[in-house]
Amino acid sequence: MGHSDRCRFMIGLTVLPEVTMQRCGGNQLQDIVRYFDSDVIFTPNRIHEPFLSTELDDSVHVMTQPLNSGEPIEIAGDNDIQLVWVSTPADLETLIQNTQQNLRQESSEVYLLSDQLAVSVNLIDLEARLDGLAAYRDTLAERNAVGEFTHLTIKANPEYRAEWQGVDVQGVMPSANEQQGISYAGIAHFELQSNGIVGGKTRKLERFGLRAVDQVGGTRIETLREANIHSRQDLSMSSVKKISSLSGFGQTTARTAIESAQVIEQGEIRKASGASLPEGKPIFIDIETDGLNPTIIWLIGVYLPDQDGRYMPFIETDPDKPDVALEAFLSWLAEFGRDRPIVAYNGWNFDFPVINEHIADHCPRYLELWESSYRFDLYDWAVKKNNATLPGLTNKLEDVAEALGWEPFDTGLTGAEVARLFQRYAANPCPATELDWERHKRYCEDDVRALAHIYNQIKASTNRMTSSGGRSRSSNKNSTSQGTLSDF
Repeated sequence: MGHSDRCRFMIGLTVLPEVTMQRCGGNQLQDIVRYFDSDVIFTPNRIHEPFLSTELDDSVHVMTQPLNSGEPIEIAGDNDIQLVWVSTPADLETLIQNTQQNLRQESSEVYLLSDQLAVSVNLIDLEARLDGLAAYRDTLAERNAVGEFTHLTIKANPEYRAEWQGVDVQGVMPSANEQQGISYAGIAHFELQSNGIVGGKTRKLERFGLRAVDQVGGTRIETLREANIHSRQDLSMSSVKKISSLSGFGQTTARTAIESAQVIEQGEIRKASGASLPEGKPIFIDIETDGLNPTIIWLIGVYLPDQDGRYMPFIETDPDKPDVALEAFLSWLAEFGRDRPIVAYNGWNFDFPVINEHIADHCPRYLELWESSYRFDLYDWAVKKNNATLPGLTNKLEDVAEALGWEPFDTGLTGAEVARLFQRYAANPCPATELDWERHKRYCEDDVRALAHIYNQIKASTNRMTSSGGRSRSSNKNSTSQGTLSDF
């Protein structure tokens, strides 16, 4: 397990629903595995095993839903962490017995993948129900094992995470709950860590393979394949003359598609003619809140490259003091940050309006200062205003930064997990729920440093866009909201 150096004790679990497998090509599958650095690929239907085994090498374990296995199945693991499939309460009981008898596993973190817990939602009463909980929990209780495992269910969406009578349940299957969303060809990936943290993200199948290229949809992919162009690399080395001669492509579309493929494959930025970044020394910021509709900004990370790469976390750990971190940041800004551009990524869609709203609620005397400041959204400037073509399979912060050579910090956290952990702590502040504050500060620091890395790479780039640009590879619907698995 863990053929990546990103996290020493981690299993990378990638889950592909049936609808995704029906549409997924070999190049897309290989792209998915490279992108997520998958250790395990799970899909329910065994019919796809030959395809998966043919397209993937031995470093990736292929797992499909067992048929009446009659015993727990260890999918992946070592002394620090295990991923185990359980099909029945009897399998669960056997696993508990083995775990309690085996001293090797006393310090291991065990994740259970199962189809025994199904989330359903009553759309009239808006109440969730966890089917199968009674028998499942009884088995845990009989062996005094409630709370010992993290339970991953293939019968709930990846966005679902809740605790039911001490049973910690994380959904892993895209579109598992039809009531909660429309079925789509999605992929979910989870980093199962040795401290019980589940870092998750979701992506659409169309973000991989040739579909990741601007201006290339299903029909044009078939056209390209008929012309013996099967990958982004093939397309990146093609001529505009050749591609524009194909059905459905003109010169402009061909130029955009080729340039997009080149940018992704080569990991480079291309700027529009005349595009420029703000004058002055930028202040890079990122905020951490308690979810989609935040009641508190509990951490504001500030990075100042001009001051020897200084990182300042303005933080307040008391959930009943929503003004403290914000006021500390604004006080500093008033004294040291006037007339400097404040730079965020996708800031106009989250960070800037959230800060504005919370200033009005908690620190109104700073409202004029904030509203008169020069706020600059790098994502909006590059993607929405078409000033630069960015590498990465999506235009999300982490994807672009890593495509440009940024090596992320090993925190193991995601925006969704950060918000969930803070929500749990705010609901019941105590040592058992308290966050590892240093770890969370470092997570925020990673984001602002990655933002600065992208900014500086854009500033230094002399590569020019040859096309007028096409569709963006990242939907604005997935914002910086830390309450989802899709994080900028």
